[in-house]
Amino acid sequence: MILITGANGELGSRTIDNLLDKSLDADIAGLVRSEEKGAELKEKGVEIRIGDYTDYSSIEEALQGIETLLLISSSTLKGRAQQHSNVIKAAKEAGVGQIFYTSIVKAEKELSPLSPDHAQTEKLIKESGIPYTIFRHTFYMEFLPLFLGNALETGQWAFPSDGNPINLALRSEMAEALANGLADPEKHTNSIYEITSGKAYTLDEIADMLSEASGREITYTDISVSEFENILKEIGLPEEQIAMSVMTAQTFVNRALDFTFDDMEKLLGRRPTGLDTFIKQFGQQ
Repeated sequence: MILITGANGELGSRTIDNLLDKSLDADIAGLVRSEEKGAELKEKGVEIRIGDYTDYSSIEEALQGIETLLLISSSTLKGRAQQHSNVIKAAKEAGVGQIFYTSIVKAEKELSPLSPDHAQTEKLIKESGIPYTIFRHTFYMEFLPLFLGNALETGQWAFPSDGNPINLALRSEMAEALANGLADPEKHTNSIYEITSGKAYTLDEIADMLSEASGREITYTDISVSEFENILKEIGLPEEQIAMSVMTAQTFVNRALDFTFDDMEKLLGRRPTGLDTFIKQFGQQ
């Protein structure tokens, strides 16, 4: 049996949909925090397991009889490495045969403020002795509108990058790649994949592509992280949102997303969607 954690989230639910399309011999289960959150999955014939990363006993019970586990990294940043540790420990106790984990691109370099938790989790997985497959994801292409703020309305886009390129990839295609791996786990035993699209772009280049796609000139201004943080505070955004935005900005500035690999292309069996294609579609909406 395959268990997908975070099963009612976007990545988890899309991965499950891709697995269901494959009509595998293996049963599929989804980990959710309540029966209510798993209702839609249950209608698709997915077995529901109830558990929370912070509740060890619930995870221990949820992992019984699981052969392959997809551990989708926690969306709660506080104590995230410990949350993951709970799952890995429970997986070891339950005799899980293989762990798939969603990390961040080039986690071991710890270039992003988000990287240390992932690097620590990768270390814990390897130390557990459980066969593993690690998918190191770049940021989701679908998040680009969040990075833009109101740039499409004002024509002005201010965001820190220090001139560095970023590589974004579609979450929907990341889910497809995960499902392809989970469908034949032994083929990917003890492998690490760097999941990116085929090209990285500077924010200046992205602004140019947005201008062409929308028919309105978008001017990009590179600002410092501290200036960006002050702007967000002046706007009055919630502290949690500011913190996440600043970590994203620092990730760009640290060149933590300036990587391009062909692992995703190999896993998909085709070239992944490029940011230029996404922007053409997005800009015309």
